[in-house]
Amino acid sequence: DAFLAQWDKNDMRGGAVGVVKDGKLIYKRGYGMANLDYDVPNTTSTRFNLASVSKPFTAMSIALLAQQGKLSLDDDIRKYIPEMPKYDDTITIRHLIHHISGIRDYEALIFFGGQGNDNAHSPKAILNMLARQKNISFKPGSKYQYSNSGYFLLGIIVERVSGKSLRAFAEENIFKPLGMKNTLFFDNRFEVVKNRAAGYRVGPNNSIRVRSSLNDAVGDGGVLTTVEDLYLWVQNYFEPKVGNKELISMMTTPGILNNGEKIDYAFGMWRSEYRGLPVIEHSGNIQSGYRAKIFSFPEQKFTVIALSNNAAIFPGTIVTEIADIYLEGQLKPEAPSPKKPAETLPPAIALSEKEAQRYAGIYAHPESGRVIQLSLKDGKLIENAIFRKEVPVTAISENRLLVVESNGMAELNPAFDKSGKVSEIRIMTKSGKPDIFVPVKPPFDSPQQLSEYAGTYYSEEFDADYKISLKGSNLALQISESLETPLTASYADFFAIPDGQVNLSFIRDDKGKITGFVFNAAGGRDVKGVAFKRR
Repeated sequence: DAFLAQWDKNDMRGGAVGVVKDGKLIYKRGYGMANLDYDVPNTTSTRFNLASVSKPFTAMSIALLAQQGKLSLDDDIRKYIPEMPKYDDTITIRHLIHHISGIRDYEALIFFGGQGNDNAHSPKAILNMLARQKNISFKPGSKYQYSNSGYFLLGIIVERVSGKSLRAFAEENIFKPLGMKNTLFFDNRFEVVKNRAAGYRVGPNNSIRVRSSLNDAVGDGGVLTTVEDLYLWVQNYFEPKVGNKELISMMTTPGILNNGEKIDYAFGMWRSEYRGLPVIEHSGNIQSGYRAKIFSFPEQKFTVIALSNNAAIFPGTIVTEIADIYLEGQLKPEAPSPKKPAETLPPAIALSEKEAQRYAGIYAHPESGRVIQLSLKDGKLIENAIFRKEVPVTAISENRLLVVESNGMAELNPAFDKSGKVSEIRIMTKSGKPDIFVPVKPPFDSPQQLSEYAGTYYSEEFDADYKISLKGSNLALQISESLETPLTASYADFFAIPDGQVNLSFIRDDKGKITGFVFNAAGGRDVKGVAFKRR
């Protein structure tokens, strides 16, 4: 109560919390307001939009259809959605479930198509958008990349296999059998729903803005529910009324990549650890201001549910704080802060200016476009791209260079060709696989050279025009009327926006004339290999 009191005010949008222990809802509370227009408070029977916490319900629908023998998890998705292109590799239902399909996230396609978050998008329009994609971001099963598109497509598969909408199928097969009377897939944004909390975001000058859903698409999101109904859902994992223990076991088993590596994502849930204890969890966040989190400790039969209609409240913080209260004594202490890199450096060797010059150059990671920039300053080797500032380079050996910043460190492992020039630089990643950077030519950055890139470029996959113009001595990329960003030259024919999350790799014909570019985005909106042609 004391922890939640900070949000329990009659002029603040808030949320609701539930705590489940040994099959009982031992704590439940609404806090703050569900509607600021009419001063309606949140309660534990207020309906909130779960956003991505809807995914487990879609996954359960697919699992039930598989258990009934109406589909196989290894079916080609084109068996049910022939509108999707035939790619080089088959994409299966299982790939969609575990986010390992390579299909681009439709929210990223909307954003990079310049349409923004204030436009309505029908399920048909989203499917048409996905059907336009000539490529996928990676080979199915080769890596994990969270994608709302996968669960949107799973919702369509449920409809086409069962002959019912996802809303009707879930109502008949999940919500009604579990007694979840206040839960539904919200697939009609014009519908009036009793006891629904309004969603709120913070606007300019800390103003509060109410947001309505502009999306009828469900599968990746769209469930409206209450804390009390989610208690019934959580119980089904411990004592199944819908499905059986075998189905629950399947739904909580993480996916496996083509190389045999296990990922953390199962059927609409992540498997993880919190302070030494196994956890099953999922979180949700939507532009209309709703956030949600289910945080379950299976061995302790303990779950925290946190729902919010305030985009400034983070349920992830709420569930861990409440878990700390209830599981005190069972959790491992917080790990001590690791030593700073500078405290653990091995002995360095001195490089002469001639030896340091051997490493100087620009090196690029071909897939992501990230660069390493090694150069000399006052006869010393420096790097100025990894930490976005100038950092001295410490040599440990000929094949080990350390770039050390106050709170971070990168180890560069150069390899040399027969002539003694650097042929590549490897940087080890957390996965144990190295990122390989190769030498590239310096960028073209004079105004005369930059003017070659100016023009209008069109992508059929985004169905969008991008305009590139020369402004002073720099290029600017305009995606929409409200979205323009500078472009920085990274190396020859390669540019990135300031945060490095989007890059453009320009293409020339055999006469050296620029004919288009390839668009790549990383981070939370991962989209690879979208071709733009010059108009």
